[in-house]
Amino acid sequence: MIIHIMAGTLALASGLMAIFSAKGKSNHNKAGLVYYYSMLVIGVTGVLVSGFLNPNTFLLAISFFSLYLIHSGKMALNYWRLKTNYKPQFFKDKLPFYLAFIVGGGMIIQPIFLMIEHQVVFVPVLAIFGLIMLTNSIRDIKKFNNPENFVPRNKKWLLQHISMMGGAYIATVTAFAVNNIHLSQSWIVWLAPSAIGTYLITKASKNWSEKLKINK
Repeated sequence: MIIHIMAGTLALASGLMAIFSAKGKSNHNKAGLVYYYSMLVIGVTGVLVSGFLNPNTFLLAISFFSLYLIHSGKMALNYWRLKTNYKPQFFKDKLPFYLAFIVGGGMIIQPIFLMIEHQVVFVPVLAIFGLIMLTNSIRDIKKFNNPENFVPRNKKWLLQHISMMGGAYIATVTAFAVNNIHLSQSWIVWLAPSAIGTYLITKASKNWSEKLKINK
């Protein structure tokens, strides 16, 4: 847990630096690299704690969700940096997104099953995150079927890099908020960062789409 908290603090700081530094420049790249590895540590330690040391299905799914976001964002940057046309491989490229599809589906089903089993109605926070994971993984899987996506300097990958890295930062902010803000309606704390962050990411993606002259 100490390692998890330290990595979270480092991710919050380095992520903020990456967001506000000039994109593509040295400061952005260095801060982004620290942020990426910090998020990996958060995800892995989250899986170890919630999966083995203190089992918690909800937090385990959220840990996988964070790992998916950071992996997708990093792979998008790798695909943009291609030097030649590339043919995606199953284990190296596709498998993580198929796993994300399965986990996302499970995140949707689990709270619905609980509501039916216990005959109660609650805000299905896990299902909302699962829906985000499921829809994004479907989008990623579809991209593998189009060879035109894997050509050098395809600028569309930059937009995905922005959205997924931004999504991972939202997950970190959410974790910080949940541990420090306590409301009777806890679902508000869980979902508010996503609502605000999604608006900001959408706005940033639109601005960068115009700057890069990308036709979606």
